[in-house]
Amino acid sequence: MPTPEEAMEFISVNNTKWVDLQFMDATGRLNRTTVNSREFTPAAFTAGISCGNLQEAFGWSDEGELLLRPDPDTFGRIPWEANTVRFLCDVVVAPKLERCLKDPRYVAERLMVNAKAMGISDISVSTEMEFYVFDAVSIDKVSQGRGPNYLIDAREARWNPSPLWNSKNGAYVGQPFDSLYSARTQVSEVLEDNFRYLVQSHFHGRSPSSQQCITLRPNSMRVAADAMLTAKHVVRNLSFIANATSTFMPLPIFGEKGSSLRMMQSIWKGDENIFYDAADNYAQLSQNGRYFVGGLLEHASALSIFTAPTTNSYKKMLADPLYIAWGKRNNGSIVRVPFEKKNEKMEKSVVFMGADPSVNPYIAYAAVAAAGLDGIKKKKDCGDPVDKDITSMAAKERKDAGVEYLPSGLIEAVSELETDNAFLKGILSSELLEDYLARKMAEQTEHNMRTSAYEFEEYYNV
Repeated sequence: MPTPEEAMEFISVNNTKWVDLQFMDATGRLNRTTVNSREFTPAAFTAGISCGNLQEAFGWSDEGELLLRPDPDTFGRIPWEANTVRFLCDVVVAPKLERCLKDPRYVAERLMVNAKAMGISDISVSTEMEFYVFDAVSIDKVSQGRGPNYLIDAREARWNPSPLWNSKNGAYVGQPFDSLYSARTQVSEVLEDNFRYLVQSHFHGRSPSSQQCITLRPNSMRVAADAMLTAKHVVRNLSFIANATSTFMPLPIFGEKGSSLRMMQSIWKGDENIFYDAADNYAQLSQNGRYFVGGLLEHASALSIFTAPTTNSYKKMLADPLYIAWGKRNNGSIVRVPFEKKNEKMEKSVVFMGADPSVNPYIAYAAVAAAGLDGIKKKKDCGDPVDKDITSMAAKERKDAGVEYLPSGLIEAVSELETDNAFLKGILSSELLEDYLARKMAEQTEHNMRTSAYEFEEYYNV
């Protein structure tokens, strides 16, 4: 990773004129401000840099003005902008330069402080992220009162006259039906060459209408969250340059499965992956790994507000349901323990399947890890795995197998968190949590007030 000196040398040697300072709000949206390189000095890496009024993103701070402190590890050259480099930034409070408690990047750091107190040296996260790339999207945002109105066009969509539509092979469709292979390759190469985040694989998504998927190699938790946010930034901008548009909303198209975010987590004590046990007959999963799974299952409903954080998330969960269970197969369980190969000590992980790409990765990754660590602390039994196809089981069969249901909406998810939040103590500040939940409740209220196309179809002639 670059040092501050190396970053400054690159800016000087390459006559770079603009420095893009990027930071995140509670919802995980990328914000930015840009300064001229002559105003950017090495002091910014320690003392921060004043970039206007950050209250718009974080609200009023009683402690002092908010500053941006660039993280040199996130230095990268933006290939689609001439003479521009970027840093992801921590948000600090002047004059003491303490971390802003509403800064999402701080959540991942606080999680690692708790983890290290348990003797854990690292928690690595690998991300498999789905998203859509559309040729055109139009939304009537001006005269909403006249009725719902949005139009989507994608070259692979079933309503497009192009012959590229192919609904049968999903993620395995070949070219030319996988029409955006070159675009995914370009995104992957930019992530590796310009930002140093390694891409493990990329492929067509499960849904037919130009859905895409990228898998990022494992990184320490905060770096993994940086990588996901950067990947979204790259996808959006390269799509825009190609006169297309991309979206990470969970379910943009009715009748498809929507976009998922699968996070593979491993816990390390030095060189030891504590999830691996060669003697385990089921999936070579250690007892600590089973306790971790037990924590995820116990807190799955409370996690939903962070892992399925939008009203649209719950529409996606209806289209592609998951249940509170675990196993080693892709069978509708919210937790999966991969076991395609035996004796893979370095690769052994626990996969949380129940997230989507609308998450704030700093909060979601940390909350999932906190739930699992709570399971390890409490030695929480994860129960028996369920390797049947849960989605095809009858309700009674699910009940007999101990399979439980996830929340069906934001209100229910908030309610679950209100009764189950002790596992987040010391990780999520009360200031950030209050702001986050207030935003979620406001989103639900706005959603409830709007008339949908389905309501016109169903009730216009009631």
